[in-house]
Amino acid sequence: MTTIREASSAPAASAALPPRGVRCRRVEPADIDALAVLLTQGFPARSLADWRKSLTRLGAWTEAQGLPGLGFVLVDGDTLVGCLLTLFGAGGTRCNMSSWYVAEGYRRFGTMLVSAALRDRSITYVNISSERHTRPIIEAQGFRRYTEGVMLAAPLASLAGLGRATISRERPGGDVIVDPTEAALMDHHAALGCITFWCLADGRAYPFVVARRLIKGRLPIAQVVYCAEGTDWRRLSHAVGRALARHGLFLLLLDAQGPVPGLPGRFLAGRMPKYARGPITPRCGDLAYTEAAVIGT
Repeated sequence: MTTIREASSAPAASAALPPRGVRCRRVEPADIDALAVLLTQGFPARSLADWRKSLTRLGAWTEAQGLPGLGFVLVDGDTLVGCLLTLFGAGGTRCNMSSWYVAEGYRRFGTMLVSAALRDRSITYVNISSERHTRPIIEAQGFRRYTEGVMLAAPLASLAGLGRATISRERPGGDVIVDPTEAALMDHHAALGCITFWCLADGRAYPFVVARRLIKGRLPIAQVVYCAEGTDWRRLSHAVGRALARHGLFLLLLDAQGPVPGLPGRFLAGRMPKYARGPITPRCGDLAYTEAAVIGT
């Protein structure tokens, strides 16, 4: 689970105070190996190889799109002692702040990372994987919760709209209406390793991007990374269930403000809250280009 770690707590009494030469700068290409080691220390649920793979993938995406960069690091001399990743979406108007970690003995410098990352007020910043003990800190930084919980659903159990929608793994052609921006998003996330498919109904193609997750390390589940605004689950739920079943996935996790009509399951109030700060409040069902797709939460 990739989360933002608390970086404001006081260092342990036995820890030596770091020298005053600690500085904050952007991540550079030469930092990747050392950064992967640091992240493995902070987030040991993921292996060193997994972090290297994620950072390489994130670097390639950032360079290809001309985006600001991978994030910021704290350095003491030549040693990395803290980090905060910044995952920008296409266009660079939204940034997912992820994987905030500062080594013990340096945590009083952690706010330097946040201050550096939040400088541009034209950007909407999101935090999608907060730990409970960090939420007061996040809210003090100006972030506000924009989801009320998650739907844990079994879409294949839905009988509503049965047979009214079909599935396509490829971009639909002919007279079917396809949003070109969403088509590009689908291609990008397929390249990131996400599961992508289209639901076709009433002459329109509805995009779906999901990421495979494991609950408690055992139970596979599909986390919705992206679905179109206004998706009518009453028409599409069963078709989505069929598409996921092909990948051995029968449970779906979707950010929501309450129970979702047409999606059989349980609304878990207050679970997995998402936070945002900036000019545009994100909507439920859009975690595109965040750690959910690039790293894995």
